Amino acid sequence: MKKIILSICVMAIAVISHGAIYKWVDEEGRVHYSDNPTATHESKEVDIEPAPPPEKIEEAREQAEKLKQRAYEKAVVDQLEKEKQLEEKEEQLAQEQQCLEARKQLAVLQELHLPAYRDDQGEFRAQWKYDTYQGKREYLDDGMRTSAIEQAREKVIANCMNPDDTKEQELARLNWLRSEHCAKHRVELEALERPSAKAVTQDLEKKRRLVKMYCED
Repeated sequence: MKKIILSICVMAIAVISHGAIYKWVDEEGRVHYSDNPTATHESKEVDIEPAPPPEKIEEAREQAEKLKQRAYEKAVVDQLEKEKQLEEKEEQLAQEQQCLEARKQLAVLQELHLPAYRDDQGEFRAQWKYDTYQGKREYLDDGMRTSAIEQAREKVIANCMNPDDTKEQELARLNWLRSEHCAKHRVELEALERPSAKAVTQDLEKKRRLVKMYCED
């Protein structure tokens, strides 16, 4: 590397001093540069382009700065667009989740053959054999239930793109039923798996199959 740098320096000095530089190779294959042709070896004049004028150098520098600025501005615009798309996606997912929750609450309230109540978090639940909630309950009478159904429908309209889609509403009902089965079987499996339960293997395996069936996607 040092030899290369030295050769370049020699070339530069020669160009400045005499305007020409010559290249030749010795018997060992080493390349030499000189400001004069050698008499012992075949020498070739090296074509060296003259340095560009200062105004060209300044023009090139300004062009490079413009390109750099454009690249920076494009990177900023691209990043802002990505952030905007991510924000819109998050808003969409949040609205879809609110839609699912609104449909679920409506489905619970529409199970008229099951008593309905409000839990300590303000969510509506149904009392039946798969209900695992253990907290405080506020049961709904017929008037309260009718009002709650209307409010739930308004939330479905506000948060769902197709609020009148009966298939989507039925799907929400089936997902709620499945989640209730899942919660019940999980609780029962945890009880069976306690050492004090002394559960037989057959019962454990059966309950594990039910948990897998209702809880896994």
